[in-house]
Amino acid sequence: MARPSFLFVAAATLVVLGAATWYFVLRRTPACASGGTLMATTQQCRALGFEASVCASAVEKARALALRAAPKQDTSFDCEVLYSDCFAGPDGRFTPSPSFCLAPGATQPTEIRYLTYGSDRLNRKKLQEVRLD
Repeated sequence: MARPSFLFVAAATLVVLGAATWYFVLRRTPACASGGTLMATTQQCRALGFEASVCASAVEKARALALRAAPKQDTSFDCEVLYSDCFAGPDGRFTPSPSFCLAPGATQPTEIRYLTYGSDRLNRKKLQEVRLD
């Protein structure tokens, strides 16, 4: 019985590893329909190569929309139980922190959304996106 050559085994292993990597990267990275990259904080924005002033403006605009459109909770604990991340508004109430898409060269955030916890039929918590556009 002939043994498979080392080159064949190495090539097959590389193909399997490449396919698995491609699957997990695309499966776990939310995509922006209008192009660009999804981010939520100024640090994430700066890490992706945007200018500090553009990042600060985009985060501020996304939070302003969330303050108008997203539900509010009286305490931080109540907010964190319902949503994945929260911030305190000027009125002292807590609002879910939005994530947004920002395309290279753009100054306006698009596709603003926040994450809320929901339960499936087995009462397991699952994250669900709520868009604010």
